[in-house]
Amino acid sequence: MAFLIPVHKWTRIVPVRFLRAADMDDPSVENGPPDGNAPDPDDRGFLPADQGCAVLPVGIDESLGEARYPETRVRLTRQNMEDAGVLHVVSSVPDRLEVTVPAPGAALPAARKMMVKFKAKSAGEAYLEVRFGTAEGPVIHRIRVVVNLTRDVRLAAHVPTINGAAVNDPSGDPGDVVPSRSFRSDDEILGMIEEVNQIYFPYGIRFVPEPVIDRAGVLNFTHQGFIHVLTGEFNRTTALNRIAGAVNMYFVPQIQFADTTIVNHWGGAANSSRGAPRTFGSIIADMAVGGQTVSHELGHVLNLVKNREYQHVNTRMDPAHPGSGRNVRDDIVSRRRLMWAYTDFLHVDGMGYRDDVGYDIGNPGCMLTVKDIDGDPTDDEMAEVKRNAARLPAPPRP
Repeated sequence: MAFLIPVHKWTRIVPVRFLRAADMDDPSVENGPPDGNAPDPDDRGFLPADQGCAVLPVGIDESLGEARYPETRVRLTRQNMEDAGVLHVVSSVPDRLEVTVPAPGAALPAARKMMVKFKAKSAGEAYLEVRFGTAEGPVIHRIRVVVNLTRDVRLAAHVPTINGAAVNDPSGDPGDVVPSRSFRSDDEILGMIEEVNQIYFPYGIRFVPEPVIDRAGVLNFTHQGFIHVLTGEFNRTTALNRIAGAVNMYFVPQIQFADTTIVNHWGGAANSSRGAPRTFGSIIADMAVGGQTVSHELGHVLNLVKNREYQHVNTRMDPAHPGSGRNVRDDIVSRRRLMWAYTDFLHVDGMGYRDDVGYDIGNPGCMLTVKDIDGDPTDDEMAEVKRNAARLPAPPRP
């Protein structure tokens, strides 16, 4: 006897798609480091009526004055239409978003990949609309742009000396020992914070470091150069030379998680300014090579743990090792997110393209979610970091 099994399929026709513009001028470039003027669109999910398009976060710094606001850029690619189709991009609120590329009244080039640039002039929301035929033609696609005013957050950087039993450095040659202090210079630390600000600027947050990086602190712990973050060593570190209310960030040689293992594997650790208002802070190990890791840890400081079932977007919590528990998802969009749990990607057979999500091969992305999709307990990240940044002190005025 034969059984008929119904198969239900549907396809959404997408004429064009908005993507991050990694290069300032070339829309064919798909990879590059974070850029505050080239944010990553939140393009997850298109079915609900109020989330029917991608969302682009944009930051503006009012202290510059409108005449000096920078251009924001985004790529537009043709997905299911001919390159020859005439397209225009217009702003739904010209007083808020001024399209600068293409020039006013000009059509987009007859190319598969196109560059769109605009200037945000005021906080709020508007749409970039793709119109067919003329600037007044039918709308065939759009992206919602959310413009955020910049909020400065005070940050104090510390480079403590950590005394204790000397141990071999697993990242170096046999016989090497872990140094008692981070190798980073002041310029390297300030450079990492500048990279952090490239990531957070579109969401309206800027971390302003203290004029002097503190190198006076001394800690006497179990192991030289190590912070064991699952013991009292974390809180003892974040209490050192603390500036009350500010984000205190400690740069150390290595981080230890397990009682019996010392492995140069963890780039950073942090806790929430909401969950631990008197002891919150972040610890950054020397293995962290860029601003993405520091930004990830600052995400925890800004309370991107609001659903305690998840510490990161792709793992369930394990009480013994917060944020490193059972994998719950591993997809291209999750790997684009700042709160992805890993500094390197697990290889997926036959799906190597997932190792490259637009930030160079093997690097996770920097996107914070703007949408709040039902059923995702790790969602609505932009609103959460903005709420918590507003609770932290701004740097003192000159």
